Amino acid sequence: MKKFYTLLKYEIYRLMVSPATYVVASIFTLSMGGIFIFLLHDYIKFAQDIPLVQMFCRCFWLPTCVVVPLLSMRSFSEEYKSGTFQNLFSVPVTYTEVVLAKFFAVYGTFIFLWLCSLSIFVAVGARSEPIVRELAFASPFNMGGGLLFIAITGLLFVAIGIFASSLTENQIISCMVTFFILLALFIGEQFFANRSQITNLNLYGTYQEALNIFSQLDNFCNGVFDTRIVVFYLSTCVLTLCFSTLVVQRKLN
Repeated sequence: MKKFYTLLKYEIYRLMVSPATYVVASIFTLSMGGIFIFLLHDYIKFAQDIPLVQMFCRCFWLPTCVVVPLLSMRSFSEEYKSGTFQNLFSVPVTYTEVVLAKFFAVYGTFIFLWLCSLSIFVAVGARSEPIVRELAFASPFNMGGGLLFIAITGLLFVAIGIFASSLTENQIISCMVTFFILLALFIGEQFFANRSQITNLNLYGTYQEALNIFSQLDNFCNGVFDTRIVVFYLSTCVLTLCFSTLVVQRKLN
């Protein structure tokens, strides 16, 4: 475990000193701030059945599709290109420890950015009219459920980014592969759902709830915590990291 913590601190340090990390953080903050202002303006003008914080969490797919690829693309790709990949194994560490260190460094940064997004609500609520504060803080339970769901799904999303980075030394290719896989996860369900309704097929109906990310998010925001969803994302995350470990092992050998 001591070797793993050393690797983890090294990966966190690499992220902290990289200018790209701060560019990603700026993009994330600006996009989330813009989404919040747009929703707030809409909620002030028109009454909505869904709480503001829940709708805010529903928009998580857009920054996720941008932030995760940009954070994870350097994980292995930069090591391959700079020739420092072999140096990671100059000490007796396992392939699993290296993959997990890179995974948790990126995942920790991803969660930190989402926790920082809470400051948007605090800043707006502290210096706004009563109606704005009421909209921003009306449903803290919904915000907690939404952030919990984002943290759980983020495990798989970051694992996909690590896997894509382990495949190539080109960071742009790694970024694009991660982006399109995540985009497919978010919009693929809606496409198949609409096609199922058009063709009157019931085969998809059995799996619709399990694959509908936005439906799962609404359930978490409303306090319905399905352990099957947690097991699904944890297991697929572990499986994806196992594939990454196999790729890294093959690259080294």
